[in-house]
Amino acid sequence: MNKKIILFLVLLLLSSMLLIDYGYLQEKEKERVIVLAFVSGNDYLEYTENNKLNYVEGIIDMLFCQTYVCDPELYSHLEETTKDMTAGQIKVIFGGYLEEHPEEWHNGAASIFHRAIIEIILDN
Repeated sequence: MNKKIILFLVLLLLSSMLLIDYGYLQEKEKERVIVLAFVSGNDYLEYTENNKLNYVEGIIDMLFCQTYVCDPELYSHLEETTKDMTAGQIKVIFGGYLEEHPEEWHNGAASIFHRAIIEIILDN
C-alpha cells in the first residue's frame, strides 16, 4: 500500500513538473532571454544546405513536441498553420529571419528559430 502511495506521489510530482505555465515562457521569450545552445546562429549559417534542412527538421519536431506537452492550444495553432508547409519552406523562412536579424547570430539557433516561428508564422 505504501509503495502505491509513494509511486502516486512521484508520478504526481513528475506530471506537475511538465505542466509549465506557457504564458510565463512566452513573457520570458519577449524579454529575449538568451539560452545556452550547442548551435549558434553563426554555426547554422556555416552549414551546408542539406545540413540546414536536417537541423530545421529536427528543431521543428522538437517545437511540435514541446508545444504539444506545454500548450496544446498553441500546438493546434502551430499544426494548423504549418500543415501544408514543407521543411524546405520553413528552412527558407528561418534563413530570411536570420538575414533580417544579424544581431542575433551569436545566440542559440534554437532560440532564434523559436522567435522566427512565433513572429513570422504564428503572428500572421
